Amino acid sequence: MPGKYTVLMVLLALVSVSAHAAGKPNIIFLLTDDQRDNSFGFMGHEFVKTPNVDKLIKNGVRFSNAYIAEPTCAPSRVSFFTGMHERVNGVGFSSSYKLNEEQWEQTYPAVLKRNGYFTGFIGKFGVEYYTFRGLADKRFDFWRGHDGWANFFPKTKENCKSYHDSGEDIITPVMGESITQFLDQAPADKPFCLSVSFSVPHGSQMFSMHDWEKRACENPKLKGHSVYGYLYRDQGVGIPKETATDPYQYIPKALMDQEQGRKDKIYPYDYTVEACREHHIRYYQQITGLDLVIGDMVETLKKKGLDKNTVIIFASDHGLLMGEYGMGGKALLYDLTAKFPCFVYDPHMPEGKRGRNIKALISSLDITSTILDYAGVDQPSEMTGKSLRPLIVDEHAPWRESIFLENLYTGRDTPFSEGIRTGQWKYIRMVDGVDPYTEKDTDFRGRTPDFEQLFDLEDDPGERVNLIGEYEGSDLLSELRTMCQNGSDDLNNQRTEYKKTHTVTPR
Repeated sequence: MPGKYTVLMVLLALVSVSAHAAGKPNIIFLLTDDQRDNSFGFMGHEFVKTPNVDKLIKNGVRFSNAYIAEPTCAPSRVSFFTGMHERVNGVGFSSSYKLNEEQWEQTYPAVLKRNGYFTGFIGKFGVEYYTFRGLADKRFDFWRGHDGWANFFPKTKENCKSYHDSGEDIITPVMGESITQFLDQAPADKPFCLSVSFSVPHGSQMFSMHDWEKRACENPKLKGHSVYGYLYRDQGVGIPKETATDPYQYIPKALMDQEQGRKDKIYPYDYTVEACREHHIRYYQQITGLDLVIGDMVETLKKKGLDKNTVIIFASDHGLLMGEYGMGGKALLYDLTAKFPCFVYDPHMPEGKRGRNIKALISSLDITSTILDYAGVDQPSEMTGKSLRPLIVDEHAPWRESIFLENLYTGRDTPFSEGIRTGQWKYIRMVDGVDPYTEKDTDFRGRTPDFEQLFDLEDDPGERVNLIGEYEGSDLLSELRTMCQNGSDDLNNQRTEYKKTHTVTPR
């Protein structure tokens, strides 16, 4: 009898594993920090070496007009989790609310966990400024995360205890080691969803590589390192021509005073020529280091026989200014800050569909919807993104013709910004911000913007020529202004309805 029972259990286990393999896919969501669009080799970057990611993009689908819902780190991450704009979920650096338990239960990790997925999180959690400090690990089956920022050498920081027993010393390989640990622990009879939130190439990593007054390769820990030693140092890495020039020719000082934070405290190296050049070198070294870890991850998937049923989705929390417009940092709606590198690798994608560059306008909120769609799980009604899978099947599938953009982060004298991107045009309006803001502060009906921008992205893809004066009184500008106001009103209305049926928690 015991022998028959053992055989029966083995058969049932094999059936379970087979059903999983033929059913729901595993999902890995890779998120980087401060990474600009077009910063991988296959995306056309002129010198960065990223052969492993290039291979995934070549065998997947790239989205080259991907816009972040909130171009600042913490609110961006909350939006990825919730599938909602900051104005609707209410959680941001400058908002009056914090994420609560009820809201967390409608995030993609919580929804997938309830629907049978083994969930894991590695890296920068990114919402610890509001809630869940020290408790985030209870919300995943596997946790190797941290609060706040990590250092390039994370074992030097108390908040990175998850990594203190790692065999690696540098943050990205440490996270690579954690990915292997997760794959070792993932049960064979359940699909998994792993969220990896890399720290690179964020400014915190730049500073902690070495003293900023010196080259990072002079750090004894990095001397002779194949990536962080002399890679890219001898090839004349260029920097933007506007580096260290007057930023107020682009955004008036009365609206955004650079001296109140950005220049003196945040990304200061992008305001001097030599420091900006060092930033560019370290930045792209870290992207190459990221590529090596992603390559190791793919090899581990193959060794474990998981590569044929694992979807890989890639995004960043926003882009970054690195001397352009005489500025450094993010939280504005220029393409350099609001766009992010995005691709989807699906091993079941037909050969003829691979390697495409889809130019449809997509939102980071669509990533959340796509994760749930691949898992075969209906998205909560609060989420407003659209799954990318119809576009992956047919890039000519019906899709949005415009996308609404917002930034509600008001620290460092940053203004409220709203915008509309269409195929050719981008319109932006700015209003002097308050911190913290409430729902009343983000209702801009009847309020004249403090500053506006209009860019023709066909003739001026770098967004240097503001055409607002030239098009004043035109039907085009009137239409874009109306579209922007309608988008703003729609989010305000969503927030009003959201508060009727959901608990919101003041900070």
